[in-house]
Amino acid sequence: MHLFGALELDIRPGTPDNPAGVTIALLRYARGEDGRLFITPECTSVEEIEGQINSLQDELDEIRERAQRAFQVT
Repeated sequence: MHLFGALELDIRPGTPDNPAGVTIALLRYARGEDGRLFITPECTSVEEIEGQINSLQDELDEIRERAQRAFQVT
């Protein structure tokens, strides 16, 4: 498993008979009173939410690269 900040990439290596598989798990979250999962803290400015979005996008970009490598190995 490859840990990032809020997300985790789980890679199941492929075999000659079974292709590789990957999943993305949510690691860091807060649960609201209504049961919703929040993946960022409360932001009180555009700059804060943009920073959170940029961090999540960076994580997803890294996950994409690792997943592509996992599929290239098989």
